[in-house]
Parts: sequence; structure tokens; C-alpha cells
Amino acid sequence: MYYKLVKTKEMKTKTIIVFYLILFVIGLAMASFAQGIVNDGGYINGNTTNYVKISGSGDAYLIGTTADQTTFGHLDIDFSGTGTYDLIITDSSYITIDGNLTLSDSLRLQADTNSMASLITNGTVTGSFGIVEEHLTQDQWHMISSPVSSALADVYTGCYLLKWGESDSTWSYITSLSDPLTTTKGYFVWSESSISSPTDVEYSGLLNTGNQTATGLTYTSGSGKGNGWNLVGNPYPSALEWTSTWTKSNIDATMYIYDGTQYLTWNYNLGGYGTLGNGYIPSTQAFWVKANASGPSLTIPNSQRTHASQSFYKGSEDTYPNIFSGIVEGNGYIDKAIIGMNDYATNNFDSEFDAYKLFGIEDAPQLFASINTTKASTNIFETITSANYTVDLGLIVGASEKYILEFGDLENFDPQYNIYLEDKLSSPIGLALYNLRKNPIYKFNAEPGQVENRFKIHFVKTSESKEPTMPGKDSNTIVNIYSHQKDVYVNYLSETGATAVVYDIMGREITRKSIEANQLNKIQVSAERGYYIVKIISSLNTSSSKVYLN
Repeated sequence: MYYKLVKTKEMKTKTIIVFYLILFVIGLAMASFAQGIVNDGGYINGNTTNYVKISGSGDAYLIGTTADQTTFGHLDIDFSGTGTYDLIITDSSYITIDGNLTLSDSLRLQADTNSMASLITNGTVTGSFGIVEEHLTQDQWHMISSPVSSALADVYTGCYLLKWGESDSTWSYITSLSDPLTTTKGYFVWSESSISSPTDVEYSGLLNTGNQTATGLTYTSGSGKGNGWNLVGNPYPSALEWTSTWTKSNIDATMYIYDGTQYLTWNYNLGGYGTLGNGYIPSTQAFWVKANASGPSLTIPNSQRTHASQSFYKGSEDTYPNIFSGIVEGNGYIDKAIIGMNDYATNNFDSEFDAYKLFGIEDAPQLFASINTTKASTNIFETITSANYTVDLGLIVGASEKYILEFGDLENFDPQYNIYLEDKLSSPIGLALYNLRKNPIYKFNAEPGQVENRFKIHFVKTSESKEPTMPGKDSNTIVNIYSHQKDVYVNYLSETGATAVVYDIMGREITRKSIEANQLNKIQVSAERGYYIVKIISSLNTSSSKVYLN
């Protein structure tokens, strides 16, 4: 289901612009051209006593290439012929207006595939001539939000547009071009290549400024309900930082952003850790928040706007004591989980520290920690007081591939604990423990349908630690044996080949097959339903496991 409406825009000829400038300039690197004002790295400092008017009879450009270095006082845009020409802020520019913004003509904020113009206004905004561009990647979902008041669904003419209902946990298509896109609400949009949906859209109207109260937040618990998941949107034409200064009630400390492949998270209590990489919510970006009780509320603060020219998300990660990350890579995708401990956390799910696991596309691996029965992308547990503590680490994959699991920032975790990884599909069970402090990279094969909680992380006090070794002469041999339907799978990681023999429960040989080194081997077995013994025999060692064939 979609709707399509073709719009055209007349190309405009650039002409000389007349500028009326009254401002203080410190360390200025500025040039005035026919196309506008360019600041390429110095400072333009204006305040509410300064006045800048841009007029003339053609489009103009306003360029500030360094964040927080181009600030105007009052800015008035008034070309010849109301609504005829644009003052264009380029996609790589950052502009701040400390005074009032008066628009008698269009102010256009450009966007491309990599960046978006950023505008912060600290006074009033007058005139519904703001234009905010947004670039869409085709054939994937985007979480979107309106940066102008009174926007309508016709912004996404020719696209699939969805709204979310928390009360009954349902999605519904928006099919009327006149449906409003409510400020602070989030939506999902899909640009479809097969029907030539647009990749570039634009919002037109009054630019939002000032504190904004998130609209219509609800908490409805129970089967088939939303259980507090609300889709909220950045209402500003600039990035917004998720911090503890937001005024909120009955809302978890984590927000969630979809990047087209995976859901990424940011929790402001973890001092720089999250799968998102930072706490920035780009302009026109929607995000999930999780209400945890009735009567949730959220005020989006004007003070937390920030200049971050980006297309949906970018990141840089800091370190924090007793927290580390696990990253799985395979089938052309990655996923990340955060694990750590904190004096104020518990071993149950904590709304102020932990984050739920929201699953991305099926082809991408999905890594998560298990907190009781809850799948989490972030698991922060209470400070360990025992000699041993374990965390279940789950994995779901969409393709039979070789995968790499790598752990980062282990040096930040309490040094009195050694950290081991257990692969439950290795054989024999319980002996395949790998010291992650010595080697934080683990390579393995995986396929769809395997046990979800495949891994376990062991925290063992240094005084209690013993270096586990694999049996046999080859300490690098890893054997994972499991079954699916009538087939037996042997994940055999060794430099030496082997032979697999399948026996019935009475010890009679059913089939035999050569096993190739360093790959996942499939053995088709023609046998009745029941339990069987699979033995792997090599020149270095022998291992066996019981499987069930259906």
C-alpha cells in the first residue's frame, strides 16, 4: 500500500544579494560573495543586541563549517518577492541564532547522504518558511520525526509510512496525504526502489524551538499490548543529546535508534557506553523510549540541542570502569552487547542501567545477554562479591557462516577477576573455557536454529582461576556436535582432519563420514527417530556427544 504524488520545483538563477550586517566579529575568517556568507573556521559572534538582515533578488548561502563558531544575533530573511528565494544553509554547516529569527522568505537546511545542516535558535521564530531536507536510503526502514509544526503526511508522498499504537501494540499505514505528522511523535518510513519512491524529501513550515512535551505517551501492560514502548521524535532542526537533564517520569534511562540494520542504544547513566556510540539524536530522527509505569511523561529540553552534522547516527565511544563490550561479526554485519557491573545495579533488569534487546534484520547476527528471561543489549549487574559469577550470552544468526566474537575494553574491568568465555556447543562440555584477557577474539561457525544461549561468560577471582585446557594433544581443537531434524552437524575447528561415526544407542554403527578441518560439516543420517552417539576420531584426540534425530 502506498501513495504517489509528483512535485516539481522551478530552478532559480543566482543573483547578487544585498546584505545589511551589524555584528561583532572576533577572529573572523569570513567572505561576502554573491552567493552569501562563508565562515571557514574563524568566529562570527553575535548576540541579542546585534541585527543581521539578508535581502536581495536571488538565492543565497549561509555556510559555517565548524560547530559553535558561527553565531548571529537577530536574523531577518527578506528577499524581493515573498516566498520566492531561499537562504540556504549547506549540509555541512552549523549555524546558531541567539536572538530572534524572522522569515519572510525561505530558510533551507540542506541534507545529503552523509550529513545534515544544523540550526539552533535561542529566541523566537516567526514565519512558516523553514525548509528542512532529509535524505532516505531506499529499501530500508527509517525512524523519522518532523522538525516543523503542522507537517502533513504528504512529506512522504510515494513512500510507505507507518505509525505505532502502544495501547494495542499495532502498526498502521498512513494513507491520507492530509494526516498530520505530530511534533515529538515518531514514525517509520520506507522508500521503495521498485516504485521509484523519493530519496530526498523536505519539511516546510514553522521551525520548532523551545521546550517540547512529548505527545501521547502511554503505558499499557499485558499480552498483545505495547508494554510502555513509545515512539518519540526529535522536534528540532538540529541534533539533540539524550542526557539525565531531560524531565521525565516513569521512563527508562535508555533510548533506542534504528540504523537500517540494527537497533542501537544509549543510556545516559553509563558514562559513554552504548551500542549507539554517543547520545546524539539527529534532526528528523525518531527514537524509542520505554515507559515502566502508568502516567509516563517526557519533556524534550531546548537546552540539549547540539550541533552534530550527521545522517541518522555517528559515534565515538569513551571508556568507563567495569564495563566492556562484545561485538559479533559475520555475514557482512555486526552487532554489539554491553556487559558490566555497578554498585547501584542489581542482578535483575534495572530500568536505569540495562537495555532491552530489540532485534534488527534477519540476515544480521543478534547478540544479547540474558537477564533471567529478558534478552538485553546491555546487562549491568551488581558488584561481584563471590569468587565466581556468570552471565549468559545469546546469539541468533541468519546464515550459516563463520563468525568472530571480539571483546573490547576488558582492561577496564576489575583486575582481580579473570574473564573466560564458554561455548556450550564445544565438546566436551565444560572444558572449552577461553581466557579472554589473554585472547579477546573467538572464531566459530554458527547457523540458524541453534541454541540461543550458546555462550556463557565466567568471572573468576584470580586466586581461584585455573587455566582450563582442551583434552588431547591439540589444545586448539574445538568440536561442536549438534543435530537438526535428521541431520548431524559437526563444527570442527582444527588443522587436522577427522572421521565422524554415528552409532545407535546399542552401539551399532549407522554411518561414517570424513570430517574436513576448520569448517562446519553436515552429516545426513537415515535412521529412526531417537537418540544417537556421534564420535569424532582424529590422530590427536577423540570426542563424542549424544544427539536426538527427529
